[in-house]
Amino acid sequence: MTSYNIKTKDNLLLCIQKWKKPKKIKGTICIIHGLGEHQNRYKHVSGFFANNGFQVYTYDQRGHGQSQGKRGHTPSLDHNLDDLDRVLKSISYRKLFLYGHSFGGNVLANYLIRKQPNNVKGAILSSAWLKLASEPNFIMLFLAKIMNVIVPRLTRNNQLDSFDLSNEIDSRIEYDNDPLTHNQISFRLFSEFYYAGIWAMNNSDRLETNTLMIHGEEDRIISSSGTEKFAKNNSKYVDYKIFKNTKHEPHNDTAQIKVFEYTLNWITKNI
Repeated sequence: MTSYNIKTKDNLLLCIQKWKKPKKIKGTICIIHGLGEHQNRYKHVSGFFANNGFQVYTYDQRGHGQSQGKRGHTPSLDHNLDDLDRVLKSISYRKLFLYGHSFGGNVLANYLIRKQPNNVKGAILSSAWLKLASEPNFIMLFLAKIMNVIVPRLTRNNQLDSFDLSNEIDSRIEYDNDPLTHNQISFRLFSEFYYAGIWAMNNSDRLETNTLMIHGEEDRIISSSGTEKFAKNNSKYVDYKIFKNTKHEPHNDTAQIKVFEYTLNWITKNI
């Protein structure tokens, strides 16, 4: 694996990693991680696809991992979409697939619908943040809007419990002990992406990229109903699979092998 940095439009450095090059490249996959985590949590995902003939790139989103920026904060949705655009312009690829998990899935869904890229062969949305499992009430949303105006950079604990990530105890322990994970979310990031997720879910019929959506049936962080609604609104371009006995991180749960094989088969059919 080799790493390099690129600059964002507001002069932050984003850390990008290029994983080992297969002897014969079938295609390229770029992975976008979730909130509070980082690209190195996808080593095994990257390794699986690399071993199956794909050149893999990952990157730490702004405010995460080894990239610069206030932890858990972004100035706007547009900044994250522009970040992804710059990452893609920095890599060499053929038959490009994008893979976004949770918050990264929100970024990716909005990128595909709003930007309508013609260079993306296919996309995988893993437990994409479209609809929260526990919706905030009116008062909480009203207060968030006020705080977003007054102190948009102020962060708070996102209340994520690692128990809700996976049924695999080792995976949860690794997450809890990882020095690069964090539990922060700013009022601006929440406000931007809460509504962006709902918008993407309600406008999925605009999507024109072949897309696979995967989700865990037991996800108590992001509702699988958002994935189902997104997919059913666009059956022409979107396939989806809900995995039983699986929580928020299908790639880290007991169904991991099934998830990997299902995803690989879908990608292979869409190359």
